[in-house]
Amino acid sequence: MKVLDCIDAGTEYCPCHLAEKGECIMCSQLQGKSFCDCVNWKGVCIYQEYIWNQSHNKESRKTYTCEVLNKEQIAASIYIFKIKVNRTLTRELNQPGAYVFLRSPNDPLYFDMPMSIMKVDKEEETINIVVQERGVKTKSLLEAKNGNDKEVLLRGPFWNGVLGVKYIKGFRKGKALLLVRGIGQAPALLVANKILQGGSSVEVILDRGKAGVDFTKNRFEKMGCHVINKKIIDEENLTVSDWVIQYVRNSITNKGTELIYSGGPEILHYGIGELIKQMGSDVYFTCSNNMKLCCGEGICGSCQTRLIDGKRVKTCKTQFDPIAIYGGR
Repeated sequence: MKVLDCIDAGTEYCPCHLAEKGECIMCSQLQGKSFCDCVNWKGVCIYQEYIWNQSHNKESRKTYTCEVLNKEQIAASIYIFKIKVNRTLTRELNQPGAYVFLRSPNDPLYFDMPMSIMKVDKEEETINIVVQERGVKTKSLLEAKNGNDKEVLLRGPFWNGVLGVKYIKGFRKGKALLLVRGIGQAPALLVANKILQGGSSVEVILDRGKAGVDFTKNRFEKMGCHVINKKIIDEENLTVSDWVIQYVRNSITNKGTELIYSGGPEILHYGIGELIKQMGSDVYFTCSNNMKLCCGEGICGSCQTRLIDGKRVKTCKTQFDPIAIYGGR
């Protein structure tokens, strides 16, 4: 399986630390080989950029001190943060798969946690992020006191929160089906927005899940999406519900659905991925990136996984067809 892409290739953050250590995801010469086999031209030569930068990586992402304008509690353990950022970040984060690392100013670097972007307002220069209390890091962020609850440390931008994002960005005048559950509702809004910009129609099956709250239905409908509230996961058997399987099958076969986005747990990704593969359909399959992201730069190895062919990939940076993981092994 040939790695399809690196999300950072051709950006101001490329070449990165991986190139300096001989492990560039895309450039064969920066992997130690003596020839160029570039198959994914991004408008610039990564190797040339590396040499021009005196054989060093480009500057890494910055950490910003940002003001928390509002913190709205929408459920027992779920909050929506409205955060003031600069104009450049609003532009860079206004796309599907965008996320940042957040932590309280009280905490050390290893408290950084990845958070998907739910909404971007370019006029106000703000972003909205949904925070669910799950462990030490989120508790520390939500319990910040002594004035530090009005500020967060934000590191970014990062973009690999959606796998198969090129299908979303290139989708035009078709029919898309989004399956979203629980906290996975948040990043799905930017996915729907991008699909709608391409002149396509969007249908959303929305499951409150363990979050227990629907905080996106009105937002989806205002955008022009058709929303169905329905249980997606059979919690007793820990499988995708039979109703959803049949609905997806019918959508592909009879309704002409050409793109499916899975925004929820791994159970959902595997269920839909295996269904698409069994059907032999050429529908575009995209999904939220649920891997454990720790550094976001491909260094720590926490996000590493194997594709069907056994190849190891760093999922914080690597873009590939999600079927290569979720289509069955």
